[in-house]
Amino acid sequence: MEPNVNTQKASGEKPSLFGIITSPALQFERMKNSNAVWGAFWLLAVLAGIVAVLGVYVYSQSPEGIQANAKLGAAAPPLAVSLGVGLVFGLIGMIIGFFISAAVYKVLMMFMGNDTSYKKLLTIVVYTSFITLLGLLVNYILAMVLGGTGKEMYTGLGPIFSSTGGVVHGIAKSFEVFTIWGLVVTGLGLQITAGLSKKQATILVVIFFILSLGFGALGGLFPTMK
Repeated sequence: MEPNVNTQKASGEKPSLFGIITSPALQFERMKNSNAVWGAFWLLAVLAGIVAVLGVYVYSQSPEGIQANAKLGAAAPPLAVSLGVGLVFGLIGMIIGFFISAAVYKVLMMFMGNDTSYKKLLTIVVYTSFITLLGLLVNYILAMVLGGTGKEMYTGLGPIFSSTGGVVHGIAKSFEVFTIWGLVVTGLGLQITAGLSKKQATILVVIFFILSLGFGALGGLFPTMK
């Protein structure tokens, strides 16, 4: 997470969503002087809804989804309804996630004595979320090709430990390329845009990764508790 950017080139320009993939440091430098967030905010919210629709469709076409609908029989909702619900929940869920994540970062920044505005933190959260959505999109496409349900992330260690189930599988799912990539880029944003030291940004990234491991382990317990 070592920033190395031409600040003169970054000044006066708006950050770019695709730039978060190709040149994240430059985009975070641009965020220092730009208040542009709402365009990307709504674009990604809509994209999240579309990705959710794809996820619902992939599950509906999988053997598991077909079997579940067969059990429901006449009570099974039409595919169009399921897709519509997925769109709404994906869009609203993303919006809520943006605001909550930025609020969590704001609280943590206050504990660190950093006065970065909530809007700047929201901007970091919004733009880095593009990586998360890209990961979901890639994995849903892979699930469609491989005949999966869309519940497993093929770009992580989850599929390797799927047979073990439980806590091990839950933890393994947290070791996923796009998740780790997103955390590293977020740390870079906190360092460049929010002004944290490299050590502080690294600590936050590690804390969030450990939390993801904890949630993964907790999620892995549910199948064994049925």
